Amino acid sequence: MNAASRTFIRVFTPGSLKFQLRKGEFGISIFDLDAVIPPLTEPEILASFRPGSQSVSRTESEIHAQGLAIVSIPGGPQLPPRLQIAHAEIQTGLGMKRDQFKAALKRLE
Repeated sequence: MNAASRTFIRVFTPGSLKFQLRKGEFGISIFDLDAVIPPLTEPEILASFRPGSQSVSRTESEIHAQGLAIVSIPGGPQLPPRLQIAHAEIQTGLGMKRDQFKAALKRLE
């Protein structure tokens, strides 16, 4: 599979922005469906979050098109092992300031 076609899932709470950067955060949590075998599924990811949570998918190329970086960072211990392995963050691109980061995230909405 070509790297640009990797799909990432973002979990969000209905009624809020899908790619909201909270105070003190430096990245947005996402999950790489193809980081584990067999690939993760959206229902498998959502099962680890609050009932009513929803998910949205973006491709690696859509994220990179906004000048953003994707960094693999193991998920927290509250997540099942497969989700810990597949966890990544959308982070600022090279030289990007926080306000530019927020604007780029808004374009992913």
